Amino acid sequence: MLYSDMGGVLLSMVDETLGWHDPIGGITTAEDIRAQGNVYLTTGSRLMSNEGNVMLTLTADTCGRHDTLGGACAAESNQVRYALDKKPMHSCRDNYLLAIQESHYGLTKRDIVSNINFFMNVPLTPDGGLTFEDGISAPGKYVEMRAEMDVIVLVSNCPQLNNPCNAYNPTPIEMIIWD
Repeated sequence: MLYSDMGGVLLSMVDETLGWHDPIGGITTAEDIRAQGNVYLTTGSRLMSNEGNVMLTLTADTCGRHDTLGGACAAESNQVRYALDKKPMHSCRDNYLLAIQESHYGLTKRDIVSNINFFMNVPLTPDGGLTFEDGISAPGKYVEMRAEMDVIVLVSNCPQLNNPCNAYNPTPIEMIIWD
């Protein structure tokens, strides 16, 4: 369960949902969108592997909408979107790279796949564009997921300070894992 336990808005991302025994596979948000017929995830949504297997199912969701298109912030995209001086700022991509470097699963940056932005509000414009809006989480909001197979999950509590996705104030999250 991902749980927002403080005031303010939370952005949490799950990147790299890899089969525990086969870390070659991973989630594919394109398949998630196709299977659900919707770009937003909520209760009942299934996260699919690139081989078409259900990896995780959202079993409860008090936010009701999670982004599959906005991607993870990175030094390069911050520089392009916001300004040259934003490149050295922390980013989700940096968090993922650090996590895989410190893990004992033998993962490399090549293993980082498309991500899901839980609690992030990225509406589609009428002409098909994306906008980054204020987050839709609040204290006590949560998402529960059931693993349908063994998975490895990377989470970045987004450090983004250049757009309103987390009210310019990243707040702590709580993760609870049940066996």
